Amino acid sequence: MKILRLFAIVSFLAGLSLLVAGFVTSRDDGDGPRLADAPPEFTSTPTPRPSVSPTIADTPTPTATPYDGALARFKIPRFNVDAEVEAIGLLPTNVLDTPHNPHNVGWYDIYDKPGFGGNAVFSAHFDYWPDIRGPFYRLRNVEAGDEIVLTMDDGREYTYRVISYKRYPVDSIPMGDLIDAAEKPDDVEWITMITCGGAFQQLSDEGWGDYLERDVVVAERVS
Repeated sequence: MKILRLFAIVSFLAGLSLLVAGFVTSRDDGDGPRLADAPPEFTSTPTPRPSVSPTIADTPTPTATPYDGALARFKIPRFNVDAEVEAIGLLPTNVLDTPHNPHNVGWYDIYDKPGFGGNAVFSAHFDYWPDIRGPFYRLRNVEAGDEIVLTMDDGREYTYRVISYKRYPVDSIPMGDLIDAAEKPDDVEWITMITCGGAFQQLSDEGWGDYLERDVVVAERVS
């Protein structure tokens, strides 16, 4: 959608590692994720769309111009998540940024924008030192059909339903495939959500460290 797209895909892994490195902490309350707690991966089959053969008499339906305003809120109703959306992109080091506010969801504005029929990419913190639970803390618990609602700055809302969840080792996550999403049908819109997950590796006596895997959820727009 914008310049540096392909370069940003290559550098996504380095940037995404910043999502947790240096500020996430292991939790002592027993509620933090562990590999054995991960839900089974799933992929649901999108509802088939009937094909319609045009005739000479058919008149194309005018397509409304997509709204190009700012994203305002990111909601996951099942988990009572209602977070501000923060536009983020590349750092001066040419790696992807992460949300500056641990309570926000970050939208990568170098990729597709919601409402335009593509695949918009979001990230948010799982948790944040010392004891903040991020907007995607419960992303690992999603189920097929769960709703995601994006609110634009003019009040309009786009609703999506979860169609897939998968957990990847951080050093082998196929970011290019996830962002470009070759398997996405041309006539549907997706959002892809990414956060840390899996086993926690403590890197300091203060409890700082990193998670060794990444949780990826895809949702398809329904309204």
